[in-house]
Amino acid sequence: MLRGEAQYALDGKGRVVIPPKFRAELGDRIVVTRWLDPCLAAFSPSGWQAVEEKLRSQPLAYHDFVRLIFSAAEDCDLDRQGRIMLPPHLRQHAGITRDVTIVGVGSRLELWNTQHWRRQLQELRKNKDRLAEQIQALIL
Repeated sequence: MLRGEAQYALDGKGRVVIPPKFRAELGDRIVVTRWLDPCLAAFSPSGWQAVEEKLRSQPLAYHDFVRLIFSAAEDCDLDRQGRIMLPPHLRQHAGITRDVTIVGVGSRLELWNTQHWRRQLQELRKNKDRLAEQIQALIL
């Protein structure tokens, strides 16, 4: 289970550290792709395989979403320091230029431009009533 949050900085070569607490579950290679929000999603190989199987089984009505996710997916190997290189097209999608917040959301990581992540949290806090309904529906 991927959970928690960490902040890192992108280096001059476009690399970012994957936090040690996430590396054990993800392994030495992760699949990174664009996501619906202005962020990136990162999956372990087995997690990505499950996503791929679900996406391939979707009816044609979902082709835009499938195209969005598959067309940007990149295999990223972790180096000895636990870093991955984020390709320019992925950094551009997420607006990542320097500060990166990495968020564990269960089966995947999300990589955010830190300023975008802070704005996202502010928006979530503004919608407390909607969140309360969702929590109640989940029976937490």
